[in-house]
Amino acid sequence: MTRSAPPTKEEIRQYAFERGADLCGFVSTARLNTVTPTRYKPSRLWPAAKTAISIGKRFLTGAAKVGITDSIQNGRWISWRTCDLLNTLALDIGHFLERGGQVALPLSSGNMADPDHTNRGVFAELSHRHTAAQAGLGVIGVPTFLVTPQFGPRVYLNTILTETEYEPDPRLDFDPCGTDCDACIKACPHEAIVRGRRTIKKPLCIPHAMPHGARPMRDFILGVMSKTDPKEREAALYDAQFLRLFRATVFGVGTFAGCFFCLEACPIGKDGPAMATPAAGTKQL
Repeated sequence: MTRSAPPTKEEIRQYAFERGADLCGFVSTARLNTVTPTRYKPSRLWPAAKTAISIGKRFLTGAAKVGITDSIQNGRWISWRTCDLLNTLALDIGHFLERGGQVALPLSSGNMADPDHTNRGVFAELSHRHTAAQAGLGVIGVPTFLVTPQFGPRVYLNTILTETEYEPDPRLDFDPCGTDCDACIKACPHEAIVRGRRTIKKPLCIPHAMPHGARPMRDFILGVMSKTDPKEREAALYDAQFLRLFRATVFGVGTFAGCFFCLEACPIGKDGPAMATPAAGTKQL
């Protein structure tokens, strides 16, 4: 049944929370088009959109902890399922908006294939981290991911675009990293995080963050093809790497966000999820 008027901001926010979102904020696409420092902007995707609704789901503390141990596979499974949950949530909110007479475009949380092969793996059609920062959910930290007062960097994001214009939420005046916190830099075993860079060093990070993604699968297939001995080719299909790649294609484990050292190291939000109250010293701009 279609409503006579679009839902209000607070009705949308409440609906998102009831469906499982931990964070929800609003920002104008005009601002995103101006300030987002990547090519993944709303105008590139849907020029008619007026508002971006940013939603966040916290990444389980236990998953981050086991993500730096021999139980990393379970952390990777939770990572994938959290992204999947966000996709379902964005779609649900999109239907809610359209029942209110709007036109909405829910986006993928970040498991689309990059058509230009320039992002070394998967990507989101919009920069969710910059959208969330502009929508007042957190700020971009040293490792270039979003850091929130409630959960630190242990939060996954998604976005819903709508052609309806809503008042933007204020941005946070929040400095989680300061000038001397280097916990994530020290924790990264691959030296992929450098203070002052716009992004991580992807050639050093991606092989570990996506150990069972498209490139490892390509390399495995090429390795099998290069073998001239039929018995060696057959033996490769019984290798553990083949099983990992097969399971990754079915369950997604290891194809997205598969390294958790920086998430676990960040001290912000480590005392437990403060679901409603920002960290001390946080204010809105």
